Amino acid sequence: MKRDKQAAPKLPLEYKLLIRPKYKEIERKTVIEFGLRTVNEFTNFKYEINVEQEQTDKTLRLIIRGLRAPKTSIPSIGPAVFFSEYENLSGNYNVIISKHGKDENQFLVEIAEKAITVKRRPKKKFIDITTDETSW
Repeated sequence: MKRDKQAAPKLPLEYKLLIRPKYKEIERKTVIEFGLRTVNEFTNFKYEINVEQEQTDKTLRLIIRGLRAPKTSIPSIGPAVFFSEYENLSGNYNVIISKHGKDENQFLVEIAEKAITVKRRPKKKFIDITTDETSW
């Protein structure tokens, strides 16, 4: 008997990455803010995502190393988060996010002073990128 081809199961998204321009009033300059969060929310603590960052030429690499408990012991509900800011980014960048140095997703992102556009996304992904805070 001939077997039908089965579709590979769709992997659920684990993370969302927000990339947006952010104006800093005190310093009077615009930076590019990267906000990484888990899709799942935690009920006891608001964990922090431990991320190692690397920047070379037109490549930004975020390596997710895991979660760490917050420094305060006050219970709160929400996703695990990580924020970072970059200065002087302009043009097309390869944004590579990897989990524990194993799984990797690569995006092509065009960064301009007023707008950010995602030009290429991977087919199989554990993370998605948005440039709109309301969908983050």
